[in-house]
Amino acid sequence: MRSGGAGIMAGRPEVIKVLSSRIAWVALAATAVVLLAIGSVHPPASTAAARTSYLDSIIKCPACEDLSIAQSEAPSSMTLRHEVADWVAAGWNNERIEQAVVARYGPGGLLIPAGSGLDATLYLVPLAAISAAGVGLGSYLWRRRGSPAVVP
Repeated sequence: MRSGGAGIMAGRPEVIKVLSSRIAWVALAATAVVLLAIGSVHPPASTAAARTSYLDSIIKCPACEDLSIAQSEAPSSMTLRHEVADWVAAGWNNERIEQAVVARYGPGGLLIPAGSGLDATLYLVPLAAISAAGVGLGSYLWRRRGSPAVVP
């Protein structure tokens, strides 16, 4: 009885062979990298309200522990929110506002890392460890694929 499901099963080894090929894995990895790169790019906020909201979310509350001024109802946060809105309305760019906050409260005044020095290292080391683990796992699976299975 060769009708029905027999035709589907006949093409299955070729599908498995294609999916397990190096080209398929490289294409999958390249697609993942491209999608992650596209997803990590954010256009700058254009409206004053959007800029104010963004800045409120990255400026640390002066009286709180790890809260932004957008999340806090402390009087110092409310004052700083009004100042940020005034600075945006006055035409200050984001970098100038961030510099003003850092000048007043120090480098801990922002909830985002500085991107250099020790801050960069603290973000790059875990990324490098995860990448090395992925390469190691891929290498292990690649070598294991070539060895014949032992049948008891």
